Parts: sequence; C-alpha cells; structure tokens
Amino acid sequence: MKDKSALTIRFVGPDDKRKYLVQRGDFKFWTGDGFSRILDMAKVFRDHGEAATTLAALQYQQYKGLPVRAFKMELSFLLAADDVEGIGLEQIKTYIRTAFKLSVENSVHGDGPVDGSFVQARLHMATLEETVPRRTRF
Repeated sequence: MKDKSALTIRFVGPDDKRKYLVQRGDFKFWTGDGFSRILDMAKVFRDHGEAATTLAALQYQQYKGLPVRAFKMELSFLLAADDVEGIGLEQIKTYIRTAFKLSVENSVHGDGPVDGSFVQARLHMATLEETVPRRTRF
C-alpha cells in the first residue's frame, strides 16, 4: 500500500458468504485490540457495515483534532423497471443501503492528497430525493 498507516476494508470468501477484515497499509490486520500480521488473529466482520463502522472509528482516532474543510458533489442513481412508478422511495433507500458501497481506494492512493491528510466520503441517505430524469427510457 502507498501509505503504511492507511486503513482499508478487505473482503474474503465467495460473494454469497463474504466476510470483511480491516487492514492497515503495513499489511497488518485489526484484531479488535490492535494490529497483527497474523491473518488468523484478524477480527472477522460478517457485515460490511460493521467493518465500515470500525474503520471509521479507527480513522477518527488517527485524525481527530485536525482542522477540516467540506466539499459536496452530486451523485445520482437511475432506476429502470417495467413498473418504475410502483417502486417506492423506501425500497430504493433499502437497496442502496445494502448494495451500494462508497469507498476511497486509499490502499493505492493514500488517505488524502498529501501526507498526513485524510479524505472521508459519506453518503447522506436522508438527502435522497427524486429528480426529473434527463431521459424517459433506458
């Protein structure tokens, strides 16, 4: 990894039984109490959300106290279906929460644009709203 202190989520196993590990840039794995090179000592998460929560807590400990700036960009989802009007907003939110994973490829590019910096991407589900599509057919 580019940054030896960068943290990332690794997945293991087949898609239908995927498990998750938190790994640091020095190739050590989170055990729940610290980091170890021994893979068998790694804490195994059955859910990506649990791994992401742990990752966020570890990153917070690493970068807490630093001043921040915030940026915003648009992300859109296009839904296509025979009965597109029959699919509710809550169904779409549930699908996005479980199927969509937003991540920064920090294992390759580091935690931020310069050493000692950190970029955190967040998806605020409460801001999801329907918009007018740019086209009417897929």
